[in-house]
Amino acid sequence: MEEEEILERNQFEELIQGLIDNKYGCSNDFILPSTVIGLRDTIQILSESGKMKLAGVGNSTINKQDNEIRGDKINWIQESSVNPFEIIYLKKVRKFIDHLNKTCFTSIKSFESHYSNYEKMSFYKRHVDQFKNEKGRKFSIIVYLNQDWQDEDEGQLSLYPESGNVQNISPIGGRIVFFRSDEMEHEVHPSSTKERKSIAAWFKN
Repeated sequence: MEEEEILERNQFEELIQGLIDNKYGCSNDFILPSTVIGLRDTIQILSESGKMKLAGVGNSTINKQDNEIRGDKINWIQESSVNPFEIIYLKKVRKFIDHLNKTCFTSIKSFESHYSNYEKMSFYKRHVDQFKNEKGRKFSIIVYLNQDWQDEDEGQLSLYPESGNVQNISPIGGRIVFFRSDEMEHEVHPSSTKERKSIAAWFKN
C-alpha cells in the first residue's frame, strides 16, 4: 500500500473513530494546502462574478432567506466539474464514502456539496442538517478553506452533542469535520476580522 493510501485510510479511520467515540470526527490536512488555495481562489472568482448567492433556510420545497438565522453565500459544486481543484476534492470525498460503505455498511449512494462564504459578522444559528420532511441526508462534512486562521479571529463551529460538552472547532484550512446530519446540532459563530470560507457536503442514501 502506498504512503498516500495509508495516510488517507488513517484519516478516514480517525473520522469514523471520532464519530463512534464523540459523535463527531475531526481531521487536519484532509485537503492539501495547494488544493485549499485553489478552492479558496475559486470562491473568490465566484464571488467577484456574482455567482455566490445568499443561502436559504429549509429544503428545496420550502426555502427562504432569513438573515437572522444564516448569512452565508453559497454556490453548488457539480459532480461533473472540470475545475482541477474541485476534481481533487470530489475524488477524496468519494474515497471516504467508499471506505465508509465497506467498513461501516452505511449504504451511502450519493453526496452533494456547496461552497460557503461567510462575510465578516455573518453566522448560522444553531440547527441540524436533516429536514423533518426529507430524510435523505445521513452524514455531514465541513471542509475549511481559510488561510492563517487564529483563535482570536473567532468564527468557530460549535457542536452540541446530545450528551456531553459543547465542542468548539476553529475553521483552519484543510481541516474536516464529520457528523450525523440528523443528530448533531451545530452553529457557526461570526468573525469580526475575516471572511470564513468552507465547503459543506451531505452524504445521502
